[in-house]
Amino acid sequence: MEMHPAALDLNQIEPTPQVMNWLRMRASQWLMKAQQDFNTALFARDGSEASFDRYADARSELDSAEAWALRVAEFVAQAR
Repeated sequence: MEMHPAALDLNQIEPTPQVMNWLRMRASQWLMKAQQDFNTALFARDGSEASFDRYADARSELDSAEAWALRVAEFVAQAR
């Protein structure tokens, strides 16, 4: 099982080129999946409580993915 990106402490990571590439890849994957899930939840809203919950969960996950992608970008920029 792979670790969730948000569980990583960027302050404890050695900034090697391989690690930087892996971080960018994981940020991109998480962001893309979160965007897809959000779009699915957005267009599947039918007024029910369950669809609202799916939408809220997807929006929260997208916010987390965006924030983590920004942290990764700052970390990579500082390591250069």
